[in-house]
Amino acid sequence: MTRSHAQLKDAARDSLAGNYMLYFIVLVITGILTGLANQLVSCLIWPFSGTGVIILTIVNLVLDFLVMILAKMFQAGQYFLSLNIARGNRVSVSDLFLAFRYDTPKALALCTVLAAAETVCLAPFTICLSGLVYTGAFGVNARAAVSVSVMVVLLLCSLAGMVILEVLIVFPISQALFLYIDHQEYSMSECLSGSRELMRGRISDFFLLHLSLIGFFALSILSLGVGLVWTLPYLNTVRADYYMDLSGSFKPY
Repeated sequence: MTRSHAQLKDAARDSLAGNYMLYFIVLVITGILTGLANQLVSCLIWPFSGTGVIILTIVNLVLDFLVMILAKMFQAGQYFLSLNIARGNRVSVSDLFLAFRYDTPKALALCTVLAAAETVCLAPFTICLSGLVYTGAFGVNARAAVSVSVMVVLLLCSLAGMVILEVLIVFPISQALFLYIDHQEYSMSECLSGSRELMRGRISDFFLLHLSLIGFFALSILSLGVGLVWTLPYLNTVRADYYMDLSGSFKPY
């Protein structure tokens, strides 16, 4: 690595100066479109709430997977915007739609693989949540009483499982979208294998980088999501700077 975590974060803050409003517009568009998809998912899930916990869980996972593909397509656009910001290139709202206008079949295939990985990581939380909904923990059905302490323990354990899976499964392929952006000649599989190569021996370092940003996520949660307007651009730009260091595209001069 050319730069330390502190230097990466400083660089992200510097390059984002003057670009937050543009990123805010991009996040609003992303939020509206993915929000509509989530609303559709909620409507599709509701009829299955009384069919049994197994069916409910399967439906949840399948629909989450489909929404995740859309989210990953938009994430590719956000990464493109973040790379342009980090490199001092021209930026525009149209950057968000990169995956829908540039080699879309490859982008869709790559995002499907990444979405599948994320869905596997989300499975512990989704299964836990579906089970709690089915037992009436949130007032949807009154089949069983679940104490608050049991709910908290189950949710915390499922979140811990989700984080562990994220580190093991998603982190090795975390650079694939950046490689899709930078290397037009790469196939989908080459983006994935290239990411694994870049991340070889860097998983723990990447985890520590995200751990150092946990305060921003805590503030975002305490602000009921409002803080994400600043956290997500910062996180994505830090990731862009991290990728540039890994790939050697950062020129320290």
